Amino acid sequence: MVTIGFSRATDEEKYQLYIQWLRSIDSTFDYINFFGKDIPEALQLLEKCSGLVVTGGPDVHPSHYNLAEEASRCECDPYRDTLEFALIEKALGLKLPLLAICRGEQILNVSMGGNLIVDLEADFGNSVSHRSKNEQLMYHKVNLDATGNLYKIARRESFDVVSVHHQAVKTLAPCFRPTAFANDRVVEAYEWLNPGGKGYLNAVQWHPEKGDFANSLSVAIGKEFLEKVYAFASGRAQ
Repeated sequence: MVTIGFSRATDEEKYQLYIQWLRSIDSTFDYINFFGKDIPEALQLLEKCSGLVVTGGPDVHPSHYNLAEEASRCECDPYRDTLEFALIEKALGLKLPLLAICRGEQILNVSMGGNLIVDLEADFGNSVSHRSKNEQLMYHKVNLDATGNLYKIARRESFDVVSVHHQAVKTLAPCFRPTAFANDRVVEAYEWLNPGGKGYLNAVQWHPEKGDFANSLSVAIGKEFLEKVYAFASGRAQ
């Protein structure tokens, strides 16, 4: 049985959705929730994993991308920032398959030298609504780059996705290339610019685990990640 690490997969329903989504594709994996553990223990446990999912959650503290003065416009968890920066660094060093979702996509970009739009509506505009003002799920269209791996596995040019975020990638770290955009040109997904010699990586701004996670795009994302996890585990066992 393979083990997948999750930066946060606590008992709350919204965090358990990540497990439910991936187990709807393959129910046999075990998982470790890193949230709440001290950093050395989390990094030691990560060595037992064959993949890492960096999940959604609160804002990355803007001091990490040189905008500390904007902290009053953010809801942050300094412990989680520290935990996830450490997990990402370790995972990249181990070449673990890495799937980053929403906040995960944002902190991964920051960890590699990129930055973020602090508040989309205030700083970028609202031609596309990226989050709901009530409890209803918000959907918007994303357009896939036909040269990217996301298009290769999904085989469609556009999808409607579940969107719950007020921040987004502003400047993408130079080691990445975008693979999907919203209609307002906000970066919605990215991958390695030069993947040679690196572990598998897919980062998406939307929530494939929310709404109908049996849709073809969510299934394609989850299935490919799980395939890479099993391949990693198989390679390590040899």
